[in-house]
Amino acid sequence: MAGRKANSVYMLLGQVFGKAGLFASLMIYSRLLSDGSFGELLFAVSIGLIVIFLSDMGATILITRRIAAGGETNSILSSALLLRTGLSLITVSAVMLAGTVAGYSSSQLILILLVSTGFVLDGFCESSFAVFRARGQMVFEAVTRVIHGLLGVSLAVFAWETNQGVYFVGATYIYREIPALVFAYITLPRKLSFRLQLSSGVISSVIPLLKAAVPLGLMGMLCALGERLDSVFIKVLLGDEAIAAYQQCVKILEALILIVTPTLLPGALFAALCKSVQAGWGEARERIAWMTELFLVIAFVLIIPLWASEQRLLLLVWGSEFLRGVSPSELAATFRIVLITLPVAYIFHMFMATIISMDRQRRAVPVVAIALGLEIALFVILIPLAGIAGAALAHLVLLLSIAVMLSWDLHRKYGATGFIRGARRPVLAVIPSFVILFLNPFNFVVNAAISMVSFAVIWLLSGGMKIVPGRNSGLRS
Repeated sequence: MAGRKANSVYMLLGQVFGKAGLFASLMIYSRLLSDGSFGELLFAVSIGLIVIFLSDMGATILITRRIAAGGETNSILSSALLLRTGLSLITVSAVMLAGTVAGYSSSQLILILLVSTGFVLDGFCESSFAVFRARGQMVFEAVTRVIHGLLGVSLAVFAWETNQGVYFVGATYIYREIPALVFAYITLPRKLSFRLQLSSGVISSVIPLLKAAVPLGLMGMLCALGERLDSVFIKVLLGDEAIAAYQQCVKILEALILIVTPTLLPGALFAALCKSVQAGWGEARERIAWMTELFLVIAFVLIIPLWASEQRLLLLVWGSEFLRGVSPSELAATFRIVLITLPVAYIFHMFMATIISMDRQRRAVPVVAIALGLEIALFVILIPLAGIAGAALAHLVLLLSIAVMLSWDLHRKYGATGFIRGARRPVLAVIPSFVILFLNPFNFVVNAAISMVSFAVIWLLSGGMKIVPGRNSGLRS
């Protein structure tokens, strides 16, 4: 078994290579496909990401806990695989039926089926990752993710060189999964002695597993819907080209969120958070304050240069057709809202991790449901008024409202959470930087440099070095 630090490094490297490969493949597809076809592809990807949540229902986290606690791997994973198989068939069938009833075109339905099938296979890889994590062998997860990423780029290059159409592009989501899936499920029996079991006891344990996973599953399902319904409303109200323009901004946000989750937070910090919770709310409060400051500093360091470069970055990443029929001002507003969403997303994930570490995930279900209802209402109101910028604002409100309600729930039960104390220094330090970015007095390079130096100097002079390991007890693992 590798050590905790080594496993965190493996997880980080695997995520970076895997996600970078998939992001690079989308950059290629944005140049290969027409605006409408690229929008259809990104819409299918959004639906596929909902499918992967609904076909799991929180079972992966649960089996990781059970195996880590000494449970028998063969029976636990076998039950989880049976559950995932049944849920996958039901979910994909339901999605296709819903798309047919909604009047989606045949090309869109075919793309949804291809991409969803790929995400179903990806879900079976996730089940294997649960065992790798529980047994402290995350190097195998990292290798699997690297295979994902490399195949994603290779297939995209092949599609570009041979001028393939949108159906081949959709099928690449299946092709890239097969070798990764084979590697994962060859590794399980060879390295971890896994044997699939189909005994009556294993089969009968599927329903209890589903019942136990339901609170996490409901929370994950509602969060997934909140993350992906934006594309559904944009498709209905604005069309496929607008989906492409919107998702180009969102994909950059998703890449930046990767730095905290699912890498830093679950890999390096979640175990320490759980220990702090067990030691008492005072220790947990110190941990939350420290993570708040760390995550906000990371977010602001990322936002400043991206805000300064704005449409130059979108042009570089997505090619000369990056506007996709949307006005420059609307796309600029959307991109800025997406960037502001980054620190909110970090804090949202921090409070979600805190709730899970305290085994209070049931409390999160109604919170997420209320926030999802608010987001849907804002979609209906804001998208017709502000276009894709309205969708971005509604998503920002979703994450912000969940984070506020979860923090209030913790504050009401245990007292101060430490969030305000942790946010004070980075928020005060970044204000002058945003003033410079809004005034835009120089070219974007000089603006970015001055803003970054201003933030760093103010934050450090106000005591920012206290979050460095060894300078604050809240940092000790």
